[in-house]
Formats: sequence, structure tokens, C-alpha cells
Amino acid sequence: SPSLRALLDCMTDYAQVSIAAPVDQKSATSHSISLGKKLYVDIRTQNGILEYAVHGTPADCIKFALYELKNFTPDLIVAGINQGANTGVSVYYSGTLSAAREGFINGVPAIAVSLCSKDLQDFEPSQSIVRKLIEAHRSRYIPKEIMLNVNVPPLPLQMIRGVKITKQAASRFIEEFVAEKGAGDKRIYTLAGEIEVFDNDGTSDEEAIEQGYISITPLKLDMTDY
Repeated sequence: SPSLRALLDCMTDYAQVSIAAPVDQKSATSHSISLGKKLYVDIRTQNGILEYAVHGTPADCIKFALYELKNFTPDLIVAGINQGANTGVSVYYSGTLSAAREGFINGVPAIAVSLCSKDLQDFEPSQSIVRKLIEAHRSRYIPKEIMLNVNVPPLPLQMIRGVKITKQAASRFIEEFVAEKGAGDKRIYTLAGEIEVFDNDGTSDEEAIEQGYISITPLKLDMTDY
């Protein structure tokens, strides 16, 4: 996808890069894996970079990269650039977050990057923050016990007001099933909906995006309420 190419373009100046990515759109696949199924992988080289197009989920891609690429041990995984926000409750549904999380589960520092627009093709702000975070990783500024969820507002670089470290917004989706008539007695439904945020206090990822800031939310694996 153009967004994946944009991510690649801003990383090759900093690192040796390999790509493992789904062959098609995998939004809202969460952390599903192709358990018990054959996993087909197309292998190609472009501009000297190995690319693995995986017929599976984002989590499948990271599992494959970590355990099958014998001569490539990553010290950082960057998932994205996803087109569409991954704020609030979306972190549970997101394939992009799950790719980063799969790496993090296996002890590899991970960053998920999302541009909060499904249509905008201006990836410069996303590339800019990725470069800064790669430099931060190389300088050991990012704690090993967290992964980063980065969301970029759909604005030109010069209009972005800055960066905020945020919390995951308390939120839910207000669901709508749009029905249409199918053959016979069948009906066809399309799931739609909007996110609803609770307890707006100015510190959440959703609010940062609305205010024109890049949001960086530190996440952990342990969901236990101690």
C-alpha cells in the first residue's frame, strides 16, 4: 500500500529493513492468527529489500518474521502506517496494534503508527514522527516495558501543533447495522458506527487528535487491575 511504502521510505536511512505484511486489507482483524491453516507467503525483492507478502493476519506476519527469517533479527518493529485512527477502544480491534503487540510479546520493542484518515495521502507528518521515534529508540529513550501507539491528525505538517503523551480514551463504539435485502429470506448487514468517548479531561488520545496534536500512548501487555 502507499502508506506502507511511505513508512519504508522514512526507515531505510536509519536501518536495515525487511517487510512482512498482509497481501490485502486486514483492518479490525485484532490479534487473530491463522492457527491450523496453511500460510502462503509470496517472497520478492525490491530495491535490495526483502518483502514477504503474507496471506494471513498482521499478527501472522510478525510471527513469520520473528521465527522464519533466520538471518534477520529485528531490534525494532514498526507497524503501519495504518490509514484510520487507532485511538481509544480501537486498540482492541486493530490489526496494526496487534502486529506491534505480537513483536512486543516476543521481547522486541514495537511502535504502531496510524494516520487518522482513510483517504488522506499526505504521509509526511507520520514519517516525521517515525524518524524522531527511531532516533529515540536508538538513543535508548524509550522504556523497554512499553510499546507505543502513535496517532497522527489528518493535517499538513505545518499545521500540527505538536506532540502529546496521552492515555487511551475511555470509549466504546455506537454500533449500527445497515440492512439490505438479500436473496430469499436472507438479509445482508453492514456494520457501521462511531466512537463515543467518556470522561473528556483533555489527556486522551482522541482529544489530542481533535486538538491537532500527534498522540503517543504508552501501552503495556498486562491488563490486570491490581
